[in-house]
Amino acid sequence: MSNDLATQLKALHKPSSPVVFPNIWDVASFQTVTSLNNGTSKPVKALATASWAVAATYGIQDEELTLEQNMEAISKVAPLAKAAGIPLSADLQDGYGSQIESTVKRAVELGVVGANIEDVSSETGEFYPIDEQVQRLKTALKAASDAGCPDFVINARCDTFHVDTGLSEAEAMKEAIKRGKAYLEAGATTVFYWGGSGRGLRNAWVETLVKELDGRVAVKLAHRTKDALSTKELGEIGVARISVGPSLFLLAQAAIKEAAESILNGGNL
Repeated sequence: MSNDLATQLKALHKPSSPVVFPNIWDVASFQTVTSLNNGTSKPVKALATASWAVAATYGIQDEELTLEQNMEAISKVAPLAKAAGIPLSADLQDGYGSQIESTVKRAVELGVVGANIEDVSSETGEFYPIDEQVQRLKTALKAASDAGCPDFVINARCDTFHVDTGLSEAEAMKEAIKRGKAYLEAGATTVFYWGGSGRGLRNAWVETLVKELDGRVAVKLAHRTKDALSTKELGEIGVARISVGPSLFLLAQAAIKEAAESILNGGNL
């Protein structure tokens, strides 16, 4: 069944008709999001975990999230997603360095059929050389195949717009395209570009990336940013995948804080 869900997930990645992921972090968020599906309508076609939100549930930063903690969180939602027939992609960071093969294998065994894999080392904070990252992606795909999921979906994250390497915007774009094409050639389904929580990606950059990579581009929906594009508008640009990262988690926490403040100041819910 895992590979059937992987095939299902891969087919959802269509340029100009993107798959939209409401990122989850625990059983409660899984149940809340999937409650949108009913007998007549099933808007939730795929799910993905958000490691930032998962880390927050442990009271730590994203970069502090250990492999075991991440796997523990995944183990709670993966069986539920599988039982519901909804493909689950996991945020596996950089695959946990040299453990990428076993990391992917364990994720597949839990029921995961896709993953985000970053190109910046969690150990050094430096970019993996392109050739090395290409090999790492191939290793991840082989590990998934060996575990019974040959159609495993990799959303290869490219952080050239997020990590400050001293490159000019033009140079960063050139590097992003070079890496993106190499990752797709290695077997990734899409390439995920993110500009950071503050800067984000400019619309023109997304348009250029979509053109250069034939639409096989993934982006994160901006979180309440002025003039931010909607999922519909991003689809019109031509992307194939849209996620929200920890935004649903942050919105939930903001709602809790607002309600708590109200009752503590004599108000109501």
